[in-house]
Formats: sequence, C-alpha cells, structure tokens
Amino acid sequence: MESISALNIAGLPKIYFGAGKFPELHTIIPSFGRNVLILTGGESLKKSGRFKALALQLNQAQVKYKVVSVWEEPTTERIDAIASEFRKMPVEVVVAIGGGSVIDFGKAVSAMLVADGSVKNYLEGVGTKKPSGTKVPFIAVPTTAGTGSEVTKNAVVCDRKEGYKKSLRHDAYTPDVALVDPELTLTLPRHITIACGLDAVSQLIEAYTSINVDVSTDSLALKALWGASESLLPLALGQSNDISLRSKMSYAALVSGIRFSRSGLGAVHGIAGPVGGLFPVPHGIACGKLLFPVMTFVIKKIVDEKNITAQKRFADIGKIFTGEAGGDDIFYCKQFLSTLDKWTRTLKLPQFSRFGMTAAHMEKAIALADSKNSPAILSKEEMKVILEVVR
Repeated sequence: MESISALNIAGLPKIYFGAGKFPELHTIIPSFGRNVLILTGGESLKKSGRFKALALQLNQAQVKYKVVSVWEEPTTERIDAIASEFRKMPVEVVVAIGGGSVIDFGKAVSAMLVADGSVKNYLEGVGTKKPSGTKVPFIAVPTTAGTGSEVTKNAVVCDRKEGYKKSLRHDAYTPDVALVDPELTLTLPRHITIACGLDAVSQLIEAYTSINVDVSTDSLALKALWGASESLLPLALGQSNDISLRSKMSYAALVSGIRFSRSGLGAVHGIAGPVGGLFPVPHGIACGKLLFPVMTFVIKKIVDEKNITAQKRFADIGKIFTGEAGGDDIFYCKQFLSTLDKWTRTLKLPQFSRFGMTAAHMEKAIALADSKNSPAILSKEEMKVILEVVR
C-alpha cells in the first residue's frame, strides 16, 4: 500500500478562473489600493484592446497606475532596477499580466519593493539573507498556460553570466489573487502554445509521480493531465481558437502549479533548469525535449527495481493517455512512453544546438543537474546520454 508523505502546504491565492474573467480585474485592484504598478510582457495584450479597456476602467475608478514592460526572463539586474525605481513611490499593489516570466518578475518586484539590497542576496543557493516574507500585495494574471506561477510561492531568477536559475522563495510570496482567463491565451503563437503546454504537462507528470505523495491533489492532477492530453496536439495543429481546449490547458497549468508546490519536480526539471541557466533555450521546449528520453530511463529503472508504487503512478497516466482498459501496469507504462514519443515526433521540437548549446554547456549542465524527487535517480552518465540525444 502506498504511504502518505509528510507535507508542508502553503496557502493558495484567491483564484478567479474562467473564460471572460479578465474584465473583473479592475474591480479587484482597488481592494488593495489605488496606486498600482503593472508589469506586462509583449504587445499582444495592448493590441487586443484589453489593456486599453482596463486603463479606462482604472482611470474612471481614480486608480493611479504605472506600466513597465518586461519581455525577458527575470534577471537580478532588471528586478533590482525596477524595485529601485519604484521603491520610493507609493505602490500599494503590483499586477503582473503575462507569461510565467512576467509573473515571476512581478512576484520578485513585489517582494523587493520592501526589502533592502539586491534580490541576489535572497536567492536560494546564492544569497546569504533569508527572505522576510513581507511584500506589496500581488495579483497574477497569466496570458499563457504553462508554468503555474500564478499559484506558487517562488520566483525563478536567471543569471547567465553566472550560469544559474535560482528561486526567490517564501510562503508569503504566493500571489494574493490569481485571475486565470483562458481567453487571454487565444492569440498565443503556436510555438509559445507548444512550449508552455509541454511545461505544464511535464510539471504534472513529475509532480504526480514524485516520491513526495500528495493524495489530496491526485484527482486534480489526473483530471488536469486528461485535459492537457486532449488539448496539446489539437492546439498545436490548427485548433488554436478553440476556447474549450484553451480552458483545459489553462486549468492544467493552474493545477500543475498547485501540485508541484506540494510534491516537487523530478529529473526533467532538474536538468532543464541548469540548461536554461546556461543558454537561452525556452524552458518549455527544454522540458518537452527532455521528457521522453528522461522518462525512458526512469521507467526502465522502476521496472528493473520492481518499484510497484512508481509503476502504478505512471500506469495511471498511461491509462489517461490511451483510454484503453484491461492492461497491467507495465503495459500502461509502455503506453505512457509511446504517447510521449508521439508528441515529440509530431511537434518536431528543435535540438538544443539550435539555441547555442555546446559540449561545454552540456558538461556544465550535467554538473549542476539533479533528479531529486524522482522515483528513479539518474546518474551523471545517464544524464550525459540524455543530453547527447537532445543536443
């Protein structure tokens, strides 16, 4: 019988989920204050007319706002610059409208507006100071469906000079509000839809099969995986305007954040993190490209080691992916891998070399990578084989 792991569960934001929820944002912001800093990503939100409507509503409500565009991954330098610029201003609430990187920017800025020094001083494994947990109230509005950052307590910060991605983490850094409107994802380009979708799927898979079992969210995770498996390929292959499919993927991303906050992630993210810290491969592409080869090693190990508990968890996912009945756990583990292989071939994900990965990058990534929380620990030699396949 599967045991129940010890858990430390942080609180969730107040969640507003559903198509057509974005217009409610202007009524939520004033509950925190009337001086707001808004972080946005690219130009799609402005081109859609949604931001113009929000600005008009805020003006009518006499809410003062400043807008900062952030289109890159969060870096220590940019976070410090934004925090320094607005620290002396009466910012009462921070709103981030964009993808996972924009939300992580907002999360970090909301914390650093009331902290001393550089964000680098508070990063796990880098800084020497502990985050206080004090922050300016923060509202997260994702416009992609991938990271689940709208419900997590950490912001991932990149420094390519040093070659790392590290977290600014505290239970209190979880957004106060998460407003998830799948309509905001309708205009996403195909490559972003794919990258973000693969990130959500890989997070759900790794969190559900983690050694840190969280039975309280098992049913949520499996339903989210079902929705993602029904949506990923159709969205990538021409049905991008289907709001039902977009909603399933937004839900998958949301639940992935809830689940991995409790269970952690495994070898896919343990390798993808260092890879992304060393050169600019999109995180979702890194996860998607690694998913099949990593899981091939993991499945082989849990079968060889007769890890029945892990086999059953992967079989649960295999049943969802295939919709077939009557097989044993080993059969469904194989079906799970077959589905991942199909996705990889259908989506034609690029090799890492296209983004500038070299043999030197690979060696550095292997040195920094890990497979904690995975039901099968990968050796450095196995990681090298995996990276040689995807490079």
